[in-house]
Amino acid sequence: MSLLAMSLLLVLTQQPPPPVQRPTASGTSPVAPAPAPAPAPTNVEPAPITTPVDVAPTPVPQDMSPAPAPAPVPVPAPEVGPPFYRPEDMQALRQRHGLDPKPPTVERKPVFRCWVADPTCGFVIELNATSAYAFRAEQGSVNKVNDIKRWSSTRVQYDVWFSIPTMVETRGKFRYTRLSLGPKGGVVASDSKDIWGNVGIAGRYWFSRKRFAPNLEFTSSLVFKVVGINRAGNFDSVRGPMGFSADVAFGLGGFGSIVVGGQFDSPLAREDVPDVERVSAGGMFFLGFRGNIVWGAPAALAVATHAITTRAVTAP
Repeated sequence: MSLLAMSLLLVLTQQPPPPVQRPTASGTSPVAPAPAPAPAPTNVEPAPITTPVDVAPTPVPQDMSPAPAPAPVPVPAPEVGPPFYRPEDMQALRQRHGLDPKPPTVERKPVFRCWVADPTCGFVIELNATSAYAFRAEQGSVNKVNDIKRWSSTRVQYDVWFSIPTMVETRGKFRYTRLSLGPKGGVVASDSKDIWGNVGIAGRYWFSRKRFAPNLEFTSSLVFKVVGINRAGNFDSVRGPMGFSADVAFGLGGFGSIVVGGQFDSPLAREDVPDVERVSAGGMFFLGFRGNIVWGAPAALAVATHAITTRAVTAP
C-alpha cells in the first residue's frame, strides 16, 4: 500500500463517528443535543473582595411617658383560727347531725353554788323537805273480819340526796346533766309522834337545760319505825316491821316539785309475839310538796306541818 493511502486511513480513523439518529414522535423534529459548556479560562484573576461600609440605623421614636401602675390584687385577710367555715356551712353541718343551731357561748352559773340541783351541776348534795296530806289505813283486830281503820293525817319527810350524774349531754364546750341517780336517806314524821327511818335511791330526769328546767323525780326506799307511842301510852322506841315507800314528782328546777306517792307497812304478827306487841299491816297515799330547804320555803312549810300534826292529829 502506498504512503498516501495509509495517511488517508489514519485520518479517517481519528474522526468521531457521526451521531446516531433515533426515531421521534410524528410531527416533531429531532432535538439537537445541548453543546458542552466551555471550560473556564485558567488565567482569569478573581474579583477583589469589598467590605461593606457600616451604616448607622435610623433611631425609632420612643414614648417617654411613665407606664400605668398595675391594679392592686385584693389579698384575703389571714384566718386567725378555727372555725374556717362560713356561718351558713356551720348551720348546715349542725342541721345534718341534729345539733343545737345556737349553742351557748357563755356558761350559765347555777344558783346557790349547786346546793340546789341544776342541769349545769354535776355531783349535788341536796337537803329536801316534804310536806304532804296523807290518807292512812291500818288493819284492826285480826280476830274480826274487815276490821280496817281509816283516817286522814299528814306526812313530813326530811331527806338527804346524793345526786350523781349518770347521763350527760354536751352542747358546745359545756356539759349538762340529763339524768342523775344516787342514794338517799332520812326520817319520816307522822301523827302520834311516830318517827320512821328510810334508806333508798332517788333520781331526777331533766327535760331542758334552763335554770327552772322541768324535771321528773322518782324515789324508792325501805322504811322502818324508830320511835313512837308504845302500848303503855309512853313515847319510846317501838319495835316495828320493815315497810316500803315510793313516789313520783314533777318539779321545776331543783327548787320544788309536786309529789305523789305511797307507803306500805308490813305486819309483824308472828306467833311468838304477844298480842299486845303485834303490829298490823297498814299504809298510806300522800300528795304534797317537796323542795330544797336551802331557799327556805320548803323548810318552813315542813316544820309548821310537823308541829301542827304532832299536836292536833292522833291515830285511832
